[in-house]
Amino acid sequence: MPPADRAPREPAGQTPRRGVVGIARARLSREVEPDVRGPSRLRRAAYSIGLALLPVAVLLLFFDLGSRVLSTNDETRFPLLARDILARGDWLLPHLNGSVYLNKPPLYAWLVALASWPGGAVTQSTAALPSLLAALGVVVLTSWIARRLLDPGAGLGAGLIAVTMYGVFTLARVPMPDMTLCCAFTGAMGAFVAAEFGRRRAALLAFYALVAVAFWAKGPAGLLPIAIAVVYTLVTHGRSGWRRVVSVPGILLLLLSIAAWWLLGLGAGRQAFTEGVVRTDMLGWYLPSGGMSWRALTEPFAQTVTVLLPWTIVLPFAIWGALRAQPTDPEQSRPARLLLIWAGVVFVAIGASLQQRMRYHLPLCPPVAILIAAWCARVRLRRRRAVFTGVSVVVAVALVAWQAAAGARHNAATDLRGVTREVRRAPAPLYAVEMPELVFAFYLDAPVVLLRGDRPLEQYLADARDGYLVIANRMLPSTDGAVLVRPVVADGIVGGRRFSVFAKE
Repeated sequence: MPPADRAPREPAGQTPRRGVVGIARARLSREVEPDVRGPSRLRRAAYSIGLALLPVAVLLLFFDLGSRVLSTNDETRFPLLARDILARGDWLLPHLNGSVYLNKPPLYAWLVALASWPGGAVTQSTAALPSLLAALGVVVLTSWIARRLLDPGAGLGAGLIAVTMYGVFTLARVPMPDMTLCCAFTGAMGAFVAAEFGRRRAALLAFYALVAVAFWAKGPAGLLPIAIAVVYTLVTHGRSGWRRVVSVPGILLLLLSIAAWWLLGLGAGRQAFTEGVVRTDMLGWYLPSGGMSWRALTEPFAQTVTVLLPWTIVLPFAIWGALRAQPTDPEQSRPARLLLIWAGVVFVAIGASLQQRMRYHLPLCPPVAILIAAWCARVRLRRRRAVFTGVSVVVAVALVAWQAAAGARHNAATDLRGVTREVRRAPAPLYAVEMPELVFAFYLDAPVVLLRGDRPLEQYLADARDGYLVIANRMLPSTDGAVLVRPVVADGIVGGRRFSVFAKE
């Protein structure tokens, strides 16, 4: 190569800057002066990364498919909705335990119904399958975004980090809409990256379409990608930056999808939908309660630490590295800025809500995985790739071993064999007190009426005189002679809570 055509060399004794900004600078320089061999080489690298990442992710996510016992109302709610869809054929307004369910859009119930359709029945495996596939989608999309913002190596690292995060690894096995929300959320951010960094305006239509999918997965929380995109464009491009997020067809599609859900809910029950869903579930659930306490301030941090384990250990270094590496060219800091804003908006929005659950913080996993992958690329180690691979293998093996042991403990905490035997021998209506009634409804394939209120046992027995009464043992100490009126025909345990079953009169 003639001297004039040679690429400039780094000064002696100086190593190239890496990390989010350094990798982004290298990528931008490749885009400005592309090598004729570059595209094919990058495609081959991406293909090799896919071949390496997908088998690992599938093995980690699917090795215990269907083994998890569903032991809470939250875990059995959408499988029961899917069972009702298959039984009655009503896809728009499925029923839960005999009543129309309006609290959440029915997307996850649809997915479970589709997964269960070939076999004709909703099982533990088909209930969890959509969540597992969504987790695989989260891993692939995280890898793609990292590759697009940084480079193929960062894509592989981000994918491996994402699949070995505690939140992704464990919640993938739970038949709830949170993983589907996270997948659509990450897909929307991928579309935004394609529009903003690839200058593909048509990708904004996909962005709003995926936001609509996220909304239909879990309601208003699915709209957060719009807040991230608006904040990023305002910070990067000034007061007029929000125009870069405008797509009239995409916004119309999103508004129509939201309106469709609202019209369905209002049509099914105006007062119940307005007060029970809009005011309580959608607004009251996500808005602050007004009271401040030490726990309210620390709980978001605790949940964030948990959902990102074990990679939480290096998260402060990754954030500090992304904040400190500020190039003279603002254009080259855009990837780091997007990742920090993405994670920051999610943390603030979810952390400010009234209720805190680990699964609510799941959308933090993709941006944090990319930040950590970029930090790993910047760390100066003699055998950096071997060290990172070794750490990933150790984390993966530890997670598999932990899941096997924790799964066995979890399943052992639920035993419904006694009540199942009794109900099949002599079918009768079922009533529950202080127990997860939907769990019994799922495994016994029968509606269960929840009896509320703090009342004497005799009143519960009177309400359930025509059927079985399933009651938590902790409600029984002051029974005196009432137990003799109705014999206990079975007992068991659900999620570690013991119960007794009183026979019908």
